[in-house]
Amino acid sequence: ARTSMPPNGTDNNRGGPNDRRSNRGNRNNKGGDQWKRGQEAPKPRPNNRSGGRSNRGNRNDHHQDEFDGPVEPLVMPENRWMPSKDDSSRAKTEKSVKSILNKMTKEKFEHLSNQMCDIPIISYEVLTLMIHLVYEKAITEPTFGDMYADLCVKLSQRVKRNTFVKIIPSDEEPPTEDVEGFVPGRTSTSGNTVYRWSNDVSVTDAEIVGPHEDPESCLRAALDQGNAPTPIKRGDMELELHSLQIKEGMFVKIMKPVAKEGEDEEAKEEFYTVFFPLEEAEKCGQQLSKIFLSERECENDGSKQNSFKRSLLNKCEDEFNKQDIYVDWKKEKKEYEDTKASLTESKRNEIEDELDFRRMKIKKQMLGNIRFIGELFKKNMLKERIMRYCIHSLLKVEENEKATKKTGSPVIRSLPDDEMDAEDHEALCNLFTTIGKTIDTPDAYLYMKYYFNKIETLSNDKRIETRSRFMYKDLIELRGNRWKMRREQETAKTLDEIRKDAEREERAQEQQSQRSGGGYRGGGGRGGGRGDRDDRRDRGDRRGGGGGDYRSDRRGGGGGGGGSTYGGSRQRSTPQRPSVDEHGFTQVGGRSASARVTSGPPRVSAPVPRSQRMPPAPAAPAPPVSKSSPAPTSGALPSPFTEEKLKNRAKSMRAEFMQDRSNVEDLLFSMDETRGTPDAGKTIVQVNVDHTIDCKDNERDAIIAMLVILFEKGKLSRSDFEGPMADIVEFIDSYVCDSPRVMEYLGDMLAAFFKIGALDVKWLVPQCAKVKEINPGADFHTQVITHAIDSQKKAYGVEEAKRCFGGNAEQRELAGLLGLDTWKAISSQKL
Repeated sequence: ARTSMPPNGTDNNRGGPNDRRSNRGNRNNKGGDQWKRGQEAPKPRPNNRSGGRSNRGNRNDHHQDEFDGPVEPLVMPENRWMPSKDDSSRAKTEKSVKSILNKMTKEKFEHLSNQMCDIPIISYEVLTLMIHLVYEKAITEPTFGDMYADLCVKLSQRVKRNTFVKIIPSDEEPPTEDVEGFVPGRTSTSGNTVYRWSNDVSVTDAEIVGPHEDPESCLRAALDQGNAPTPIKRGDMELELHSLQIKEGMFVKIMKPVAKEGEDEEAKEEFYTVFFPLEEAEKCGQQLSKIFLSERECENDGSKQNSFKRSLLNKCEDEFNKQDIYVDWKKEKKEYEDTKASLTESKRNEIEDELDFRRMKIKKQMLGNIRFIGELFKKNMLKERIMRYCIHSLLKVEENEKATKKTGSPVIRSLPDDEMDAEDHEALCNLFTTIGKTIDTPDAYLYMKYYFNKIETLSNDKRIETRSRFMYKDLIELRGNRWKMRREQETAKTLDEIRKDAEREERAQEQQSQRSGGGYRGGGGRGGGRGDRDDRRDRGDRRGGGGGDYRSDRRGGGGGGGGSTYGGSRQRSTPQRPSVDEHGFTQVGGRSASARVTSGPPRVSAPVPRSQRMPPAPAAPAPPVSKSSPAPTSGALPSPFTEEKLKNRAKSMRAEFMQDRSNVEDLLFSMDETRGTPDAGKTIVQVNVDHTIDCKDNERDAIIAMLVILFEKGKLSRSDFEGPMADIVEFIDSYVCDSPRVMEYLGDMLAAFFKIGALDVKWLVPQCAKVKEINPGADFHTQVITHAIDSQKKAYGVEEAKRCFGGNAEQRELAGLLGLDTWKAISSQKL
C-alpha cells in the first residue's frame, strides 16, 4: 500500500498540490495575496479552524490575524511608582563620610580629615552616624587603627559645640528632694522659669497645624484643648524652627516656612505649630533632658552630653559590653549539628566553611574593637579608669572602689563566674600589647603588679590551651623588655616612612655582610668603604637629598670641596676665584684650567647676582624693596619647580651666598621663588646639609649661616629641618667611614640649629635612639650628644649649652637614652 500510485499517476509524497515545500509562500497556488514592502498590510483571513490539537496537520486552515486596528498607547497614571533619590541629611552625610573613609590613607590624612571636619552635623542622628561609620571602619581595618584614632581626635577638637542642641524654657515646677512626688509638666506656682535641652528637634513632621499669623496664635491654638485645630499635611513645604517652649504642660514647637530666593521680604509671614502633652514626649519620639534651674547650666550639660568625645565613649562602651558576640553564630551552629546527618557531604562542607568564615569575621571585629579602644586611650580620648574597667572585665575581676580609696591600694577580687574563654585571653593580650607602654606608669604600679601576678598564674595553668598560655608568656616578656616589641607591629605609613624603612633594611644588610666578610660592599678593607660610599650616594638620591651628585664630583676629580683620598695624591695649585659649574657646584680650588677642559664637565665663571641679571625696567624705576621683605608674598604662587630644578636652585643659592654673605636680599628673593613648590624648604635643607659632610670649612660655615638666616626670616620651618637632619643622624655610622670629622660637623650644625630653635633635645633623643638600636654595641649616639654639647659651648658659651641640655625635661630624656650614670658623668664634665 505504501508503494501504490494514486489514480492520477502522481506521488502523494512529492509534487502534489499539498506539498509544503513546493507551495511555500503560495499555499493556494496564487500569488495575489503575497505582501511586498511598500504595500498595505494583508487583510485578515477567515478562521476556519475548529481549534484543538486534532487540526494541527491541516495546512490549508487559515489563522485569524489578531490585528484589529491601531492600538491606543498606554496612559501613565499620575500615582505610578518612580524611583526617588534620598536627599535627607542622613543619606547625604552617610555618602560623604563613606567616600572620605574609603580614600583615607596616611599620605592623604590631613586633606581628607579636614574634609570630614567640614561636614555639617545638623542633628544628633548625624553625629552618631558619623561615629558609627568611623568606628566600623576602624575595627575592620585594625592596621590603620592609629590613623582613625587621630581622625577622632581631630573631629573632637573641631566638633565641640553642636548647634542641634536646643534649649527649651519651661514653666514647670522644679524638682524637689521628694523625687517620688515630682510630677513632670506640673505648672510652677512661683512663676520661675526652668530649662530643658533636646538633641532631636525635627522640622520634618508629617502633619502640622496652621497657618497662623504670629507665634502667639500658635501658642493659643496649642493651649486651647477644647477647640483643637485640625492638622494638615506638610507635603514638600520646607520649614525652619522659630521657637520652643513648654507651657502649661504642653510641648509647643513653632516653625515658619524657609524663605526662598526672589521672594518679597515684606510678605506676610506664616507660622505653623506642633504640640503634645509633656507626659507623652517619649511616646511621640521627642527626647528631653532633666530640668535645670539656670540656662547656662542647661547649655553646659547639653554640650557635654552631645559632644563628639562623649558620643564616642558611649559607642566604645556599647561595643565592649556586648554580652555574647557569638550568640547568633552558636544558634546556627547548633541547628547545623542537629541536621548534619541528613545533609549531603558537599552541603556539609559548604555550611562548615560559611560558619568558619563568620566566626573568623566576628573574632576579627572583636580584636579590632579592643585595639581601637587602646589606640583611643593612647591619644588621651579615653581615661585610665575606663581602661582598668576593660581589663577587669576581661580578667573576670572587680574592684571595690570605696575600699581602694580608703586603703590607698587596689582592692580587687575575682568574680564568681571567673571562667575566661579563648577570646578573652587573646583580647586581654592584645589590649596590653596596645596600651602597655602608656598605662604602665609608676602611679599604676600596684594595679600592674596585680594584673601580671594573675597573668603569670594564667600562663602556667595547664587547663588553658597552649596558644593562650604562650601568648601570656610573650606578654610577660614584652613587659620585661620595657614594652619594646621584637617585631615591629604593622601600622599605616606614608611613602617617605616606607622609603626610610627600606633604606634601614638595606643598611642592616650591608652591616651584616660586612661583619660576615661578604662582598656586598665591593670588597673588604678600604676598598669596601668606597663601595659603601657609592651605596650611600644612591640612597641619598632616593630620599631626595641630592647627596650623590657632589660625592660623584669629588671622585671625578672635581671640586665639591676637599679632594678625594682614594686613587692618588692631590695636586696643589694657586688659589683661584670660586666658580660654579652648570649643575650649580662651587669650584673652590684645585686643578688648572687645562685639566678642567680635558676632565670633567665644563666649568663656568661665578654667577652674577640675581639682582644684576634682571633686565632694566623700560619705564620708571621700580620702587625700592626693603631687605626685610625682599619679595612680595601675596598674590598667586609661583609655578612649581621640578625636582631637578629645585635641587639646582638650592646649589645656586649656596654659591651666590658664598660670594657675598651680606646680600641677604637676593637669598630671600631666590627662596620666595620656590613658594609654589611643595616641600621646597625640606629639599633645600636636605641638599645643603648633605653637602656639609664633604665640603671645606668655610663653605660649611656659609651653609649653616644661610640656613639660619632663612629660618630667622620665616622662609624655613622647623619641619624643614627635622627630616633632613634625622637622616644625617640616623646614617652617622656610614658617614664616619668616609669622613672621620663628621661628628664635629654634625655638632656644629646641631649647635646652630638648637640656638635658633629649629631643633631641640626632645627631637634629638629619638633620632639617637634609632642609632643605638641599629648599633647596640657602638657608642655613636653618645658621641652625637657630646659633640653637640662641645660645639654649643665653643660657639655660644656654657650658659647656652646649659639652656639647651640642662633643663629638667632634657635631662630626663638624655638619662633615659644614655643611662643615668653615663649622663651624670657627661653633664658634670661638660656642663
